[in-house]
Amino acid sequence: MTIQRMVELLKIEHECMQRKSHGDCNWQCGDCELVQNDGELHEMYENVIGLMEAQESVQPIKSKGVGYWCKCGWYLGIRYSGINGSVKYCANCGRKVKWE
Repeated sequence: MTIQRMVELLKIEHECMQRKSHGDCNWQCGDCELVQNDGELHEMYENVIGLMEAQESVQPIKSKGVGYWCKCGWYLGIRYSGINGSVKYCANCGRKVKWE
């Protein structure tokens, strides 16, 4: 599913919610032009949730030996003193590393 389609579905769902909250809905979803395929909506919500979670920064995991690992399993290296010597983003998954 493309991001463009996900945005389109979210806008349709938003319009549906607005109609219901403003009393402009007759609750006859089967007859409404806004009704969408449940399978496609489920896929869209799963994709959007995944995209949002991927934007969250990750707390590095300290190994039993030396160094730190990303949640995705990528080795981040050793934490140096000061921010300049530390990895800011995981080279594998691209998530921001939240050192503190």
